[in-house]
Amino acid sequence: PQSGTDTHQIRGLLAEAGSLRGVLGVHKEHGVSFDAKKVSATWQWLGKVRSLGRERAGFLRDEEPTLMTLLHLTVRLAPRLDGRDISTICRSMALLGCEPAHATMRLLGAEAIPRISSFSAQSLVTTAWAFATLGVRAPQLFDAIAREGEQLIGGFNEQGLANTAWAFATLGTPAPQLFEA
Repeated sequence: PQSGTDTHQIRGLLAEAGSLRGVLGVHKEHGVSFDAKKVSATWQWLGKVRSLGRERAGFLRDEEPTLMTLLHLTVRLAPRLDGRDISTICRSMALLGCEPAHATMRLLGAEAIPRISSFSAQSLVTTAWAFATLGVRAPQLFDAIAREGEQLIGGFNEQGLANTAWAFATLGTPAPQLFEA
């Protein structure tokens, strides 16, 4: 592995990968040198490629060892992730339908709480949507999202409000202060 590969180079390799297997291959080859930004970029590209719908069902089972390595690295680097990174990673896990990621999502949720004030309105929406999509309950995180969402309510568009309301309803988490704001 090339330990000197910078974030820009990794992003280029991820963009060229073209498939989930290719993105995971970049991680497999260069992952030992990944920092928090490279891990976030890897998840971002997994989500982008998955949203194009090019992979067959069951793909993740075939790539489970590499995915588990990425999940473990994500856990190790979680304290260094910022709000946008957490939101991006959670979104990608949800797009992948990544059930092995539930424990990692809970950990990312716990990491998000003390830095929730660094989340944009869009990051709050995306994080709530991702947890609800995977059915991962995180009451303390959703309390923090509701409190911060009240402060940022002007930054939510109609779709963001709808997605947030859906996420709270899906997980059975009340947030009257947010939705009355």
